[in-house]
Amino acid sequence: MDRLRVAASLFALLCLSIGCGGGDGGGVPRPTATPPASATASPPQTATPSIAAPATATAQATSTGLRDTSTATPSRTACSCDATPTATSMASPSPASGVPEITYFGVVRADDLPQQPAGVDTAGRPIFMRVQGQGMTLVLEAQRGNRALEFNAYDPEGGPRGVEFLVSRPLGDGSAVVCDTQPPLIGGVPGFDPPVFSDAPAVEAAIDDLGCRVSDGAGAPRGRIAHTACTLDATSEYGFVEPSSEIQYCLPIAKAWGFPLGDTIVAARVRDVAGQTSAPRELVVRVLSSEPFGCDDPQSLGERAFAVARPASKLLTSLTGSDDVSRDPWLPGPLRICAGPDQSGGVRALALREDAVLGLGAADGSTLCVKLAAAGSGGILDCDGGTAADILAAQTVGSATTVDSGLGLDAGTGAAVLRAPVAFVQLPAGTPPSACTAAAYPDAAFTAALTTATGAAQVLDARGTVLAEVQASGVNFDCATWRQGGGASFVLPFPAIGTSSGDVAAALVLTE
Repeated sequence: MDRLRVAASLFALLCLSIGCGGGDGGGVPRPTATPPASATASPPQTATPSIAAPATATAQATSTGLRDTSTATPSRTACSCDATPTATSMASPSPASGVPEITYFGVVRADDLPQQPAGVDTAGRPIFMRVQGQGMTLVLEAQRGNRALEFNAYDPEGGPRGVEFLVSRPLGDGSAVVCDTQPPLIGGVPGFDPPVFSDAPAVEAAIDDLGCRVSDGAGAPRGRIAHTACTLDATSEYGFVEPSSEIQYCLPIAKAWGFPLGDTIVAARVRDVAGQTSAPRELVVRVLSSEPFGCDDPQSLGERAFAVARPASKLLTSLTGSDDVSRDPWLPGPLRICAGPDQSGGVRALALREDAVLGLGAADGSTLCVKLAAAGSGGILDCDGGTAADILAAQTVGSATTVDSGLGLDAGTGAAVLRAPVAFVQLPAGTPPSACTAAAYPDAAFTAALTTATGAAQVLDARGTVLAEVQASGVNFDCATWRQGGGASFVLPFPAIGTSSGDVAAALVLTE
């Protein structure tokens, strides 16, 4: 297919496909055609967010430890909790009360390193500050009292649970369906304020809904022993956070059950085979992606003027692969990006300081104008590494565009994701890109995401089959030279349905 003809047809009908003539207000319905990708980095055998049913091979406690046994139906399983116990592990001291004890309860980043709390609230609960409500794992570790600990986090037959979680606010869409972790219907979890454990049916259902999302690394909702832990220890090997722990439960948080903006209390407790429960422990997950900050605050990195350079910047499509379908001249912006104070672990909030306007030429002589709105923008710059920063912009034919961020593995030091409402306008042939600054823009077509990691765009049919796809990778920032600028690259992916060339996936690569 002729590259220039593709470019011309794409630009000519782009507005019809992504909302130049009016928008949906940026509303993004929950996708049902494809499940959200996992937002957590995965050590060997780490499970995906779609948690499989419990395995029929269960671990049963004996006087010498654990052994595997196959059963026709799930049964109560206990943890001693070491697959090959030693004299030391078997003789480990019990809590003085004789009941099980939580030894660690916290948040683990996408690179499997425990996150340090930013402080405590008025009730003494540790506060874990997050710029996104996903891309993390809730981790609880415990040791026994007088009895072994229950191993299962969830039993579909209603057997005892070894761990129980509750949240004070709904996660994701707050769906009341228990264990809706499989496509095509993947939902969230209800919340209870305050998160108090009881035998009320709705509370029991919510506990099961969280318990079945716990992963043992092989797809089953069970605890882990030390060598299968989901956390990196001080020696950069996988192991327990607290050395005295005997069991670890890992609850990955994916987009479909992500935390909302603001503060959410998470309560947890563990249970042994005699039915004794530990004292509850609570923490606070604080999602701050929309928290305002001063760009000129001395603790902020400040402003960066991200000016687009040619020919490194380009427009790619699923029809032309790595060939640039735009032509000069371009209106280079800039994007005036602010990076705020260090919120925790080198993570800084990002926002556009003012609206940004880009313009690029098409083969037919017309100009595509792109406006990114400062109002409603927000994102993250990770100066220490450990953040998952891949994004996917997808559209099912007949539906609105959805944009998932925080996907993939650790994107490295200087990785950034910036969300902003986007609007498009096409100017007639002969109009220079500089006219984009004075153009009249409609409502935003959707809230786009720019990433320095990998950005992908997809067009899907009603069955979830990918009809068109394109992806590109950016270049991370250097936080030490943030104000000086230069050398970074953003990817802005978007789908374009109904062009004269068919359904097209596209990606703007914006390079300084």
